[in-house]
Amino acid sequence: MQEIIKTAAGAERLLIRARTIITMQAEKPVLDNGALLVTRQVDGLRLAAVGTWAELGSETAPVIDLGEATLAPGLINAHTHLEISHLKGKTTGGNGFVAWLKSLVPHLNQEPETESWSAALAEMRGCGTVFAADMADRHADRLAPFLEREQCAHWLMVQQFGFADRPHTRKGKLWPPPTMAERKNPKIADRKNFCRAGHAFYSTAPDTLQAAKTWDHERQRPFALHLAEHVGETELLQTGRGELADFFRTAGILPDDFRPPGLSPTAYAEKLGLLDDSTLAVHCVHLDDRDIAILARHRVNVCLCPRSNAFIGVGKAPYERLARAGLNLCLGTDSLTSNSDLDLWKELDFLLEQSGFTMLDALAMVTINPARALKIDPDYGSLESGKKACWSIVPDSFNLKP
Repeated sequence: MQEIIKTAAGAERLLIRARTIITMQAEKPVLDNGALLVTRQVDGLRLAAVGTWAELGSETAPVIDLGEATLAPGLINAHTHLEISHLKGKTTGGNGFVAWLKSLVPHLNQEPETESWSAALAEMRGCGTVFAADMADRHADRLAPFLEREQCAHWLMVQQFGFADRPHTRKGKLWPPPTMAERKNPKIADRKNFCRAGHAFYSTAPDTLQAAKTWDHERQRPFALHLAEHVGETELLQTGRGELADFFRTAGILPDDFRPPGLSPTAYAEKLGLLDDSTLAVHCVHLDDRDIAILARHRVNVCLCPRSNAFIGVGKAPYERLARAGLNLCLGTDSLTSNSDLDLWKELDFLLEQSGFTMLDALAMVTINPARALKIDPDYGSLESGKKACWSIVPDSFNLKP
């Protein structure tokens, strides 16, 4: 797509032709011999019309014919951690969450190199990813300007972490404690694409999560939280014990006086008021029917990370049951510490092998579904008039016919 944009430099209008166009519009999801009419606007290139070549081919504009290609909307990675891309290959998988965590933690103080971010970003763009919901942490103050310079559209979802610092009152409202990134650069939270994210119940104080959720809600921004990723989280919240609890107590993160709520992670999230249609619950592997009903009742968005779950060895999310409950399902690669690459087509292929989803259902999880979940659907998620002119080319191995 980038090459086509360069070709269009200076042109006010451009026609893109392709054998098939997957629009993700409900009324016309698939167009054979399709066309996109692109126009130059103040904020960049946008789609003026989407239709068949018979409908649009007579428009006066330079034509770029992509031949046998199949186009889909630009892909949206609903969950990744670009910040730790430099740690690729330094973790061990297959033995569960705590074993993976123990292999990761010794490397977290290692300063990331910009080259690793550039390589990761190139990999995402290479598969047609046009937007990323990135969970950032201690190096977000460096990552944010890098992504701006690279013109990578994103949400910077900076994680709240820890139990020691607690929310405080400011102007009559409960205010979350500063993230590690804010301690380095207090102005980072002034960015329009800055969100506060919850790390997890085992690593973040409950009132901090509530304050972060409120902060995002007041600014109409999405709130993300790792939820029910592994059995250790459930055990900790139910009993206060287990291997995960021991690890975080030894690390000095989980307080010795921590009192378990006696609830599942999902039920606890509901009790704390963290669940609504602006919440992105990431992973959701260990859910029972009551948990799924809770998520559905609050219209929570769920981000699945199947290859990450498989690498770490935490289990498989109940994909079909979540879909039957009517939940808005998204797909993310997670980070290069738990995945071999950031290619959403490979993530989608893995999901299809593990599930009964149709290709179009699965494609929605990397286009229109995350666009709605992340509140960016006015610009992304489908190919239709008024949206940004960004698309991906579907690999030949996929059959996108309904």
